[in-house]
Amino acid sequence: MNKKIALIFLCTPLIWGCTSTLTALRGNNDHVIEEMKTEIADLKHSLHGTEVELKLLEEKFETREAREMASPKGEVASLQRKIGLLEKTVDKMSGDLKSLMSYANQTTTSLSHYRDQIQEIDRKLGEVSKLRSTLSQISKTYAAPETATQNTYRVKSGDSLEKIARMHQTTADALKKNNQLSSDKIAIGQELKIPQ
Repeated sequence: MNKKIALIFLCTPLIWGCTSTLTALRGNNDHVIEEMKTEIADLKHSLHGTEVELKLLEEKFETREAREMASPKGEVASLQRKIGLLEKTVDKMSGDLKSLMSYANQTTTSLSHYRDQIQEIDRKLGEVSKLRSTLSQISKTYAAPETATQNTYRVKSGDSLEKIARMHQTTADALKKNNQLSSDKIAIGQELKIPQ
């Protein structure tokens, strides 16, 4: 609006100047007067066009200011703060994620180590089981003859029931009863069961 008033003030002396020139020349030449009138009309028309353009520019400027006022700087600042907080959160989460990845790698390494140890223990237990089985078989194999030698006696030349009983710390009657003998007679090569 201020620009419009300034434009009118600028154009007013021009119009007065044209009018005074027109009055001076009126007496001299009507043709020149007509040309001046035409120029004045052109100037008025130009002034009106300029006023319209000025009005349009003012409306555009007011519209632009209204749009800028609609999105306050406070909201922009708030959004910038939120973005800053989100960036900090992302950075922190990134650091936490790196820590978790490192911990996961350490855990995986430890689990792998423990798995290897468990496999080694399983292998040793398998060997122990095989050794136990072998020992059991060996003890069964050797236990039978020992039991037979401890529980039986083969009669040799010069043996009697009394002599055999003394050697095995038992009595002749116990030998007879254990071997179902009806008399004290024994034969060379005969096997006698020794009572426990």
